[in-house]
Amino acid sequence: MTKKPSDVLSRMKVAATREKPVTTVVESAPQVLPATADAAPPAAPVRARRVRYTLDLEPEQHKNLKRFALEADADASEVMRALLALLHSDTQVKNAVLTAISKD
Repeated sequence: MTKKPSDVLSRMKVAATREKPVTTVVESAPQVLPATADAAPPAAPVRARRVRYTLDLEPEQHKNLKRFALEADADASEVMRALLALLHSDTQVKNAVLTAISKD
């Protein structure tokens, strides 16, 4: 049985305008455990999604970032995330950045 294009179009309109069910997430109350001397502090919650951050670059900075990413077979976002991880974990990188931004 062949369906008419108008039938398909009307079904698509109905599907597009149909209200989608709302999913409710219910959080349970945090469980309180008795404190002990050797208990580790609670870990920070892990973010489920990334957060977008916009960065304005000089044209030469942008060209250098894109060239580096291309040579590393990565995208610019991966390069920037790696740099931020180094900034967080490497004291020499952190000090170099602090020196660079204090000159401005």
